[in-house]
Amino acid sequence: MMIRLNEKEFTDIVRFMRETYGINLEKKQILIECRMSGELERRGFSSFGSYLDKMKEDPSGKMVEELVVRLTTNYTYFMREPEHFRLLKEKIFPEVFQKNYGAFYNIWCAGCSTGEECYTLAMLLRDYRDQGAQMPNIRITASDISEEVLRKAETAVYPARELEQLPSEWRQKYCHMENKHQFSIDRELMYNIRFVKQNLMKPVSEKYDLILCRNVMIYFDRESRKKLLRQLENTLNPGGYLLIGHAELLPGYETNLQPEYPAVYKKNRKENSHEAEESLWKKKL
Repeated sequence: MMIRLNEKEFTDIVRFMRETYGINLEKKQILIECRMSGELERRGFSSFGSYLDKMKEDPSGKMVEELVVRLTTNYTYFMREPEHFRLLKEKIFPEVFQKNYGAFYNIWCAGCSTGEECYTLAMLLRDYRDQGAQMPNIRITASDISEEVLRKAETAVYPARELEQLPSEWRQKYCHMENKHQFSIDRELMYNIRFVKQNLMKPVSEKYDLILCRNVMIYFDRESRKKLLRQLENTLNPGGYLLIGHAELLPGYETNLQPEYPAVYKKNRKENSHEAEESLWKKKL
């Protein structure tokens, strides 16, 4: 029989996931029960309360990791929302690479899951360079809160059915069949990618020229989304771009970034509106 959540246990889990990771599970009681009940039984727990008590005492953090992995949806695939990759190739890359960005162009795939997004991006960039474009060195940081999915991303071996999402020329250039059921990503594509464990609710010290944070905020409540947006804005270099999921369009009052294309926002190089008003006022004086 499935182990059920009582009201206090459900409230505790919802609060923990919101305060720690920004993830909103307040309408997901059945999901929590379905995804966690078997794990509780396997470990010999008779209630969620006893499991949570043990989790909070676990110095290794592995029980927290198990909870996060089971309660978050790591669903992704190659070429997801392909319009973004078309815009990168035809609009954004021609604009940004003709400017002097110094030695490196830094990219952050936030919430990278099992890695399909960052490898799609790496294929696109390699193809763009091979077509004769002048480009700086590219550095891609791919982050997720789950060590389990990061290990899968670093391994870069995927089910053969996922090849269907990729253009045929990319399959030939960047994918190698391991057996009839699996393929691997060409190792040369992995040289400029680093995978890191990162809680998006925690500060990030690095600066990026392009951030992909797609289909992540749909799991956040309003306050967590606002906090994440401030972080993404502060982490983005002036003139840089933020790509979000097409189901995550932002109201103008929630962000200082400028909408450029559907689900694509840009950080203005100019003064923000408050600074501009202050500057104009001083000139009048």
